[in-house]
Amino acid sequence: MEDDTASQFGGEQTTVTGLIRARKHNPLLKFHKSIIRDIAGPEEDDLLVLAKGLGMRRIICNLMKLYDGERNLVLLVNATPNDETGLGEELSTMGVRKPGLRIVGHEMPSKVRKSLYESGGLISVTSRILVVDMLTKNIPTNLITGMVVLHAERVTANSIETFIIRLYRQENLNGFLKAFSDEPESFTFGIAPLQNTMKNLCLRKVHLWPRFHEKVHESLGQRRADVIELYQPLSPLMTSIQSAIIECMEATLGELRRSNTTLDIDDFTVENALFRNFDRIVRSQLDPVWHRVGPRTRKLVGDLQELRRLLTYLLSYDSVTYNSYLETLIASNSTAQGAAKQNQSPWLYLDAANTLFQSAKKRAYTISTDKSQGVNVTDPAEENEEDWEALREAERDANGYPITHKKQRKWPEGVQPVLEELPKWKLLAEVLEEIETEIAYGPVVDLTSTASNAVLVLCNSDRTCSQLREYLSTMRPFTPGQDNEKEGAGRTMMERLLRTYFYWKNGLRDISQTFKKGSASKDDEMNAINEQTFDTSNNRNGQSSSKRGGAPPNKRRRTRAGSTSASTQRSQRREDSSIAGQEDLENEGIEILDYTRSLEVGTNDFSGGSRPRMDGHGLSLDSGQTLLAPSAQETLTDAFDDEGYDEFYGLIEPEEVVIVRPYGGDDDELVLAELRPRFVVMYDPDPAFVRRIEVYKSSNPGLAVRVYFMMYSDSVEEQRYLSGLRREKNAFERLIREKSNMIIPITGHPRAPHHIESRARSMTNFSSRNAGGSTSVEPARVIVDMREFRSTLPSLLHAADMLIIPATLTVGDYIITPTMCVERKSVPDLIQSFNSGRLFTQCEQMSIYYAQPILLIEFEENKSFQLQTIVEQRGITKDKKTAAPTPTGIDATTVQSKIVLLTLSFPRLRIIWSSSTQATVDIIADLKINHPEPDLLKAITIGGDEEGEVGAGAASGESSGLYNTASQEMLRAMPGISSRNWKLVMSRVDSIRDLCDVESEDAMKEIIGGQEQGKACWTFINKDAR
Repeated sequence: MEDDTASQFGGEQTTVTGLIRARKHNPLLKFHKSIIRDIAGPEEDDLLVLAKGLGMRRIICNLMKLYDGERNLVLLVNATPNDETGLGEELSTMGVRKPGLRIVGHEMPSKVRKSLYESGGLISVTSRILVVDMLTKNIPTNLITGMVVLHAERVTANSIETFIIRLYRQENLNGFLKAFSDEPESFTFGIAPLQNTMKNLCLRKVHLWPRFHEKVHESLGQRRADVIELYQPLSPLMTSIQSAIIECMEATLGELRRSNTTLDIDDFTVENALFRNFDRIVRSQLDPVWHRVGPRTRKLVGDLQELRRLLTYLLSYDSVTYNSYLETLIASNSTAQGAAKQNQSPWLYLDAANTLFQSAKKRAYTISTDKSQGVNVTDPAEENEEDWEALREAERDANGYPITHKKQRKWPEGVQPVLEELPKWKLLAEVLEEIETEIAYGPVVDLTSTASNAVLVLCNSDRTCSQLREYLSTMRPFTPGQDNEKEGAGRTMMERLLRTYFYWKNGLRDISQTFKKGSASKDDEMNAINEQTFDTSNNRNGQSSSKRGGAPPNKRRRTRAGSTSASTQRSQRREDSSIAGQEDLENEGIEILDYTRSLEVGTNDFSGGSRPRMDGHGLSLDSGQTLLAPSAQETLTDAFDDEGYDEFYGLIEPEEVVIVRPYGGDDDELVLAELRPRFVVMYDPDPAFVRRIEVYKSSNPGLAVRVYFMMYSDSVEEQRYLSGLRREKNAFERLIREKSNMIIPITGHPRAPHHIESRARSMTNFSSRNAGGSTSVEPARVIVDMREFRSTLPSLLHAADMLIIPATLTVGDYIITPTMCVERKSVPDLIQSFNSGRLFTQCEQMSIYYAQPILLIEFEENKSFQLQTIVEQRGITKDKKTAAPTPTGIDATTVQSKIVLLTLSFPRLRIIWSSSTQATVDIIADLKINHPEPDLLKAITIGGDEEGEVGAGAASGESSGLYNTASQEMLRAMPGISSRNWKLVMSRVDSIRDLCDVESEDAMKEIIGGQEQGKACWTFINKDAR
């Protein structure tokens, strides 16, 4: 039926219709149908763990479409913005009821959300908004048809999604719950991770679908795509660099093991260190003892991350950029003269590091012993003198004088550019040439019902995509079979990068020299950097800058390599530092400085004497410059050619399109469905995309797809790819074993949340010796500020059988009793609040309105219960011994001293030190014993638009509900107006205009009620801003 419908159309309309039809009726494979059949029933709740790339989004969309009804309310929880966009587009093409998937964000008012919930449908809502709506009864929880939870591996015991599911199951035992995950490796950390996740999700059934599942293997094995595997060997220098980095990683891991003998070192291997989650393994073991860890161990942990980045950049960065990145590492680890080498990376002093830096430099350029070789390099103008003569003729100025192009040396003295290209670049050019030949001379393919001739190239990052786009657009004509090793096809791009590198290195040398002056202050260093930036800006405008008191650049006396002064300087530098490559970096800076300044003085080989543009997109002219005179421009305008315009700006045929884009996860399925390419080039290996190609090919039987799979052989890239496949396989095997041995509770309702021991206390303790009956116990209540639902404390308070009441509070974060107000601070938030002064204002507000203001300092679980580490304390003690004694004996810069000063300013302030969020729950439960419950209306009005009770039981003021909120905010922002007097000012003047019209400073002081405050406000209002 579909083929008959498609045959009625022709031409371009057939292509568009076929594209929409393919997206609408993309058939499900057999294993997709089996999965949906297993989890679609509303009577059971399920967790699906699927291998990445097997069509998770397709399964979720089909499941949500099944429950898309007029009276159904299905919620999508824990979805990222990318998930919401992709699922919404997919559901729209599948034909769900209008308006499809609706997204609820923070910008939607509460009343609009309530009406949206009541209308039903498919709704995606953020977790924080949903939990607040469920607590405030803004959403009919008992009418929810079902809930779909994405990224189930992120649901932990303290997460807000667990809180949502607990509220959902307390009021609704009939709705379904479906959870999905495509990260099986995340279920391998800890003890019984799968069982704990199912407990948090209130689930009892799990479905595991790895790639080696029998039904998956059967479905994807029938129609295999045409895959061409291309293994590209590394260049000898890249192999040397890779071996040196791995040697540095082994040495760093060995030093980490020796420094921390109590750690579990089974996972501390180079193979594990190649993946990002290795940092998670290391930090999970070091966090409990982080306060006792020395700076050397911390540096080693950071060095492992840096070395892993170097391995990644080796295969993705060009040789010039990679060498410049290594030089930034050398410069950042340089020390001032006479300073101790405390914060330097140990691996920089290894012989392997020396090999790394030297090999990286050899890939970009070499330094010739014969300095004259770098002077007589042929200028590009000599290659085609006729073209340059025509250019000079076109560049005549208004007086008719041509702009001369003086021939300058192309590179610094002694520099021989090597400009080694990445081996994959040439391989990619050969692949594209083969594809072009296939399209031009291959068999004719009917593209009306199958694929287009567009070529899709996929990479790991946007940076690699930009690199390949520039390479393909500037590469020289490539002829397969010819020897192009001497000068690669990307020589133009590499020369531009090298010129940009020399200008960058000149600035790096000046900054590095400024940093190494130990006697210079940080202000002097910043001035030097700003001066360098200013000089660079002036040079771009054709001006020549010279330092004060020194010779101009063109008269500078050069220091030759063989002179006595140069030898003395180099020996002095060798004594100061022993980092591999640092001495060579400084020596080359002298020659490069001469090169750049010689170009700045005269007219260089760039257009009009301008510097190359540093934006990475090729050279450009400065503003106001033009290659053509006005008369020439008018001539070009008169000779406008329609055919030439269409050639450059017309529509492009599909076979001429090469699309370069990064991997997009599940969005790649949509890209394949829209483009329907015949040729796909995987520039970087990705197991998930390989499976997406398999699913795409199996779902479209008549589609001819050829995949070019590119990988560096005997490289870290190959190791990561194979290790990733092995880790996923091992993760599924562990999940299968855990599923077979998992303990499932069989008591109570299968959908009821697991029983949690109550930690709440009754309002009053009773003694059995007292006669009389007991009063009814009121449920414990805690009023929580809306912004606090980003933390895990409200969830744990609710798990402790406390009634959570969300509200917008002006004063405090938690109101636990009518007289107790709690301001919660994590350690990073505490430091930031001290620096900004916000904490002082918050404590001032709590002291005004509550009798027992409380500052809660909450530490993270499984981390050190200490504000400062032992190393930091030793450093502070050492500084105090060398510094002059202070009159008070208090160092105002430390957090402890700031807390002491805070308690001196607010004597009634109490401080709670909590080791974890669970400990905070126990403390709050103890504080609520024998105290009445807080009043919601009173807590909202305190400190807000309406007058609350000031002074913890003092006489209440007058109502201010008729005041303009915007005017209040403007008044409170004025100098001299504080939380103590702003309401007094509002009672004495009718508007801000009346306050500004006060005639004298004395009258202003009387209105505000203070001498200093009145003077500050008077000065602010009457100051002339001109």
